[in-house]
Amino acid sequence: MTKISLLKKRRYSIGDVFCVPLAEKGYCLGLITHIHPRLRVPLGCFFKKMYKKVPAIDRKIIRKENVILVKKFGIQGFDDGSWPIIGKLEPFEIKEWPIPIFLRRLNLSPPQFVYYNQDLEEVKSEEVSEGTNLSLYHEDGLGGSGFVENRLIRLFEDNS
Repeated sequence: MTKISLLKKRRYSIGDVFCVPLAEKGYCLGLITHIHPRLRVPLGCFFKKMYKKVPAIDRKIIRKENVILVKKFGIQGFDDGSWPIIGKLEPFEIKEWPIPIFLRRLNLSPPQFVYYNQDLEEVKSEEVSEGTNLSLYHEDGLGGSGFVENRLIRLFEDNS
């Protein structure tokens, strides 16, 4: 007989600070800055300091200038408990965390800038002008928890 474990759905909200495990390398902090109201897809900012163990909220690090990744992400890590929510950033001012212009790259199309409103709904896209430094922009799209963990590991390795 197979044992089926049901994952407990965890509640999450704008302003929640959470911890992301990075394999055996450590942990980093994330912050939910926006949530699509209907789909409940969060947008998170992930910060460039790595911790050896699950940290407390670190206000010195949770600042715009310390963001290493901005990504819409899946909630599997919350549901399975691997991404613990460690608290709420108080006070949280959404206007201090604007949604950036994202970069979309499709196989046969030129790169595009993608703009979202406060509800994470795409409002427009436009072709990127030649000569634009694409490394200044966060990639558009939704990443699952594992994708985000792997992307963060690569970013930390590239910045070490």
